[in-house]
Amino acid sequence: MFKNLVGLLGLGVFAASSLFACSGEDDGNDEDFVRGLCEASTELRNGVEQAIKDSSSSTDPNKAVESLAEPVDEFADDFGDLDPPQDLMDWHDDASDTLKAVAKDFREREDIAALEGFNDSPVPDPPSAAKARLREAAKDIQECNGVTFFKPD
Repeated sequence: MFKNLVGLLGLGVFAASSLFACSGEDDGNDEDFVRGLCEASTELRNGVEQAIKDSSSSTDPNKAVESLAEPVDEFADDFGDLDPPQDLMDWHDDASDTLKAVAKDFREREDIAALEGFNDSPVPDPPSAAKARLREAAKDIQECNGVTFFKPD
């Protein structure tokens, strides 16, 4: 079970590497989008680490699920609130729906198996040109230091 929990830590890395966004504005841009996702991904990673710590002494597998559900739900919501660049709006909507569905399934099934593959990217990569552009933008964003961006090509 803890192998799966540790694998979920990869979700934070994956998320930053597969999803980029920012919140609040009507006209998203690459830099804000990337910064927002890096911040959300860092919060997810921290939340997962805390959930693992909180549930590590429990013999109840539901404790792990309960502990992990909150950061997974929060990440899905945060991602949905982000404002992508115009050319990524459709991709972002689809990716957001996918993340929210996985988070909901995880909470409803109350089973760590519901997250199987989640850290392996349940969300499609953005179009290749946008992916390269976002990777480039991330290089200059402090909040993205130490965060891997997108799965390898």
